[in-house]
Amino acid sequence: MSKHVPKKMSILVVDDAPDNLMLLEAILETEGFSHIYLASSAAEAYEYIGIVPSEKKSDIDLILMDIMMPDITGIEAIREIRSHDEYQDIPILVVSARSETEDLVEAFEAGAVDYLTKPINELELLARIRSMLRLKSETDHRKFHEAELESLARQLEEKNQELINILEELREDLEAAGSMQRSLLPDRRISIPGLDFSWYYEPCENIGGDLLNVVSLDSNTTAMFILDVSGHGIQSAMLAVTVHRMLSAWEGVNSIVRQPDGTPKPPAQVADELNHEFMLHKNNYQYFTMIYAVLDVKSRVLSCCRAGHTPLLVQRSDGTLDVFENGNVPIGLSEEFRYDQFPVQLQPGDRVIMYSDGITEARRQGSREFFGDGRFRSLLSRSRSSEVEQAVKEVLDGFKEWLGDTRPPDDITLLIVEPVPVV
Repeated sequence: MSKHVPKKMSILVVDDAPDNLMLLEAILETEGFSHIYLASSAAEAYEYIGIVPSEKKSDIDLILMDIMMPDITGIEAIREIRSHDEYQDIPILVVSARSETEDLVEAFEAGAVDYLTKPINELELLARIRSMLRLKSETDHRKFHEAELESLARQLEEKNQELINILEELREDLEAAGSMQRSLLPDRRISIPGLDFSWYYEPCENIGGDLLNVVSLDSNTTAMFILDVSGHGIQSAMLAVTVHRMLSAWEGVNSIVRQPDGTPKPPAQVADELNHEFMLHKNNYQYFTMIYAVLDVKSRVLSCCRAGHTPLLVQRSDGTLDVFENGNVPIGLSEEFRYDQFPVQLQPGDRVIMYSDGITEARRQGSREFFGDGRFRSLLSRSRSSEVEQAVKEVLDGFKEWLGDTRPPDDITLLIVEPVPVV
């Protein structure tokens, strides 16, 4: 905030008598006042004050006003001055030979601050002038800071509006990014021969670090994956989209999931190449967990690679649950690491379940208790007799019922895949 610098105070003396003007000027100059203006009429005073356009216009801090003047009296001049808002704070001291009570009352009603009768008592005059100038200086000081505060308030309001506009643009951009990210999810209108699958995806913000997909590679092979990028926000979402596109791009000579001869790459090789690619361009501390699996539809053999993700679950047709915790560290932690894969033989009616830790590690507001593996697996067991799509809904309904009003702090992702006979 700027500092108010006191200025030399300016005094305007208004009197039609030259002797009185000279006397008051001499008194003021002797006291050290240097900014003194003399007006022999109210009309000339208006020029100094700025009521009428004039080159004489000055910044007046105090007016000494005579009452008895030709054409325009001092009382009329005071009323005219006070009729302008910008001159309300100028102290006006009436200096007059008239001492009748009615003159005093009329002067004060017109807007005078004080009244001094002639002949002038020099000490009294100077005491009252100093008092009024101190008041004027304090008023100027207050108005200066009020104006500065108003300016700062306007600037703050403008900056707040700019921030609101930026946040609104950011919100719109995030919504657009979220829509784009959701467009990468499996199309529910498209079916894959030999598979019945359904999924659920809910980011904790507009955009998320989780993603999943089910991709038909050829007439007998289908790939499926789920991934979870560390952290939240735009950076995590961008990485999730990048990895999703790499894992979903079957066509093209640079496909990370396809061999040069057109056959699918083993999941462990895909993880190795992803890790190498990620570490090669890595300039932050992000990493991601993943399960990438390839299903031979005819033999129903699922080849899986698990990179630090939640366990792969296989729910058998009789309701028993096999938990596969085989696997390695998340992708992006070590360039030298080599990933493994494992086979899972599926039988008719078996279900493959991939999910994010946003489900099992969710906690209700104010509670330290996790939703946990037990509750999740219990919901899977209770929904086993339902069709795949309905089973996903029942699991999520039970999960959200347990959460109550708590908003999940992490992305929620669930994928259930069941091989079915090819018609």
